[in-house]
Parts: sequence; C-alpha cells; structure tokens
Amino acid sequence: MGIQAAKFVFAVFISTFCSLCLAADKVAGLDKLLLLSGFTKQIEELPGVVKSGFEEGAQKGAPIPEDELKRILESVDKTILPSVIMNEARSSLSESLTEKDIEALLVWYESDLGKKITAAEEKASTGEAYQELMVNAQQLMLDTKRIEVATRIDQLVGATDMAMEMQATTGIAVYSAIMTMMAPGQDINLDAYKAQMEAMKPQMRQSIEQLVAVSFVYTYQGIDDASLAKYEEFLSKPETKKFNSSAIKGLNKGFAEVVGRWSGDLASILKGEANM
Repeated sequence: MGIQAAKFVFAVFISTFCSLCLAADKVAGLDKLLLLSGFTKQIEELPGVVKSGFEEGAQKGAPIPEDELKRILESVDKTILPSVIMNEARSSLSESLTEKDIEALLVWYESDLGKKITAAEEKASTGEAYQELMVNAQQLMLDTKRIEVATRIDQLVGATDMAMEMQATTGIAVYSAIMTMMAPGQDINLDAYKAQMEAMKPQMRQSIEQLVAVSFVYTYQGIDDASLAKYEEFLSKPETKKFNSSAIKGLNKGFAEVVGRWSGDLASILKGEANM
C-alpha cells in the first residue's frame, strides 16, 4: 500500500472512529438528561399510575370481581413496560436534539433550582401521590393564582395534549378487549366508538385540563413564585420545547405499543372470566 493510500485509509478510520465516539457521547448525554430531568423516574412510575387510575375507575363503574381485578392489575405490570417506552423516547430525542441542545438542557437540570423542581415532579408522579391529589383536588382548585401558573405550564409542555392521546389509546385498548371477549374471532369496528369519543372530546379536554392544572398546583406547592417564574422561562426556550415535544412523541409511541400488548392480555382475562 502506498503512502497516500495508507494516509487515506487512516483518515477514514479516524473519521469513522470519531463519529462513533460522538454518537456514544450523545447517547450518554441523552441518558443523563432523561435521568436528571426526572423523565426516567416518572416513566418507571407509569404502571403504578395506570393501576391507580384503573382501580379508581373500577370503584366508580360496574363492580369487578376481586380475583379478576387482581389479574388485570398484574397484567399491567407484565405488559406496561417502562423499558419499551424509554427506548421510544430515547430514539425520538436522539433524532431531534443536537449535542448543543443536550448540553444547554443539562445546565438547567444540574442547577439547584432544576434539581428542586425535578424532585417535586418525581415525588408527584407516583400512584400514592395521584390518590392524595384526588383527595385534595377541590382545595387545590381554590388557589387561583397557582391555577393560572399551572395553565401556562400546561400550554408550554403540552401535558393536556399528551394526556388526551394516552387516554384515547387506553380507551381503545379496553374497548377492543371487551369486544374481543364478546365476539372472538371477529374483526373489531372502531368507527362507532371513535365517533362517540370525538363527540365527547370537548368535554373530555375540559376535564383533563382541569385535572392537569390541579396536578401542577399539587406538584409545585413547595416551589416559591419567583422560582416558578424562572421555570416558565426555561420551558419557553427553544431547546426545552424541542425536548418536551420529542419526549412526549416518543412516550406516546411507546405507550401505544405497551397498551396494545395489555389489550391482548386484558381480552384473555375477560374471556376467561366470561367462560367460568
């Protein structure tokens, strides 16, 4: 091999090696960002939140036999896998965020205020916190000043939009499971169900917006007004908006995947009960 050829091969090798190093650095930066932002912790708590919501719905609706409810909740742990959701979120963020974006975001999340707010968000993301929130919802609604702040934060992060999509995904999964139990082997026509949900959408959005606002008041009740104002400034930055929108996009995709698995398991559980 001539000297020029050797130089060319060496240059290609170094270029490829450096590209791999940069990719590895970006992945490491993303993992750190997901951890420090509290996203990882909140996704890990998602199965517990799903179970809390299902149990609450079961108490308000038609009674579900205790053994059946137990199997349904166990099914959540088996199918609503945080790792699947995290993979989709990581993939979405990797496509949209630059290394410069990640560095800027890490500056915030490594700051004292960033850590304080993240800790508050993580604490409020558990099933136990959800139950406490629902008990105190009416009292929290009276804090009109914080409700206004919560509404602005909702608009910045798109929490209501995310909740609407997750609720639609879950609703279709449960409906599909019930229809599969009632008519096994037949194709499920979701048109009528979707039309009904579309008609109810304005009312549902209003309810979810109210719940999101109350949840934010609950979450940030230990954060002073000046700190929350700084948080709003951070949420308004382009890299933060990109981070939140991309993370939600990945979350919704991963959630749809795991809920699809849960739907199949749910259908089997309901079918088993119907045949007993």
